[in-house]
Amino acid sequence: MSETEWMSLVALLMVAILVVPAALRRNRGVVLRNAALWLALIVVLVWAYDRFGPFGN
Repeated sequence: MSETEWMSLVALLMVAILVVPAALRRNRGVVLRNAALWLALIVVLVWAYDRFGPFGN
């Protein structure tokens, strides 16, 4: 990984550390379900881009 990618990863983790605790406190009942739905959506989008995008085989 290049230095720019590492810095982006660190920035993302810093934002997550600031946002996640407040989100967990705000809506405890549905946060796990919402996280699972978003994760599934991201996985499908990444798969579709990899499969059908400009770099797909």
